[in-house]
This record gives sequence, structure tokens and C-alpha cells, in this order.
Amino acid sequence: MEFIETYKPISDSDLLSVESALGFKLPDDYKSFLLKHNGGRPVLDGVCYKNEHFDFVGYFYAVRGKAYHDDLIRQYKEHVGMIPLGYLSIADSPGGDAFCISLKEPNIGAIFHWDHEEANYDGEPWEYNMTKLAPSLAVFLTELRDGD
Repeated sequence: MEFIETYKPISDSDLLSVESALGFKLPDDYKSFLLKHNGGRPVLDGVCYKNEHFDFVGYFYAVRGKAYHDDLIRQYKEHVGMIPLGYLSIADSPGGDAFCISLKEPNIGAIFHWDHEEANYDGEPWEYNMTKLAPSLAVFLTELRDGD
């Protein structure tokens, strides 16, 4: 999988700092992704669901610092109260939706799509607007297609 517009490489100690700031451990394949790419735009950006085009990945968040819009920790904090607990937004779509990784059983590491138009902004976040796309980040990345 090829990525463009990635950011400076990070280290294992950077990941420990991120986990400490977030307050939870990241799934192993997501940590490997951050160490290899540290965010960026996938060249293949089309997302399919049930064998049909579903959305596009705009970019994956990176470990950059809270001053940057696409910083992982900043995006986590901005989504608190919107995305249900147990999910971490790791990427966004051009339309304002988010791609999330599950941090809870039985779907740890699975990738979900969070639809901002179906979100519950008047109370506790719900999972009604969450669609499971892949059992892991690795599978999700291999299933991305040409978005044109």
C-alpha cells in the first residue's frame, strides 16, 4: 500500500507517549502503520462495502502535535462526545465522516465508518451510525481501491 504526504517518522517511545496521552493501548497493526507511515493519504482511496463503492479516505491522522488539524490526539479530543467510547478516529473522509478503529471486544482492531449525518449530537453517542468495514486495519488497507 502506497501513501503520499506522510509525516516525519516516529519512534516506539513516541507511540508510548501517544498511548499515555490517550489513556489506552493502540492495536498492534495500527502502531505498525504509524511507525511505517505516520499518517498521510493513501494512493488507493476508495472504500467498498458489500462490493459497492461506499466512501473515500481523505487522509490518515498522524502523530504531529496538537497545533495540527490532522494530529491523532487532537482529533481524538475533538471527537469526544460524538464518537462512542471504545472507538478511535484514525482517518477522515472528504465529506466529514471518520474511519475508526475499535478498541473494545469483540472487535478490537476492526475498522468502522462513523457517519456524521447519523450521529447523535443531542445525547450520548450511539453506534447506530457505525458501519463495520473490515476486521483489521491490515485488511482495510488491502481492500482500498482506485476511488475514481
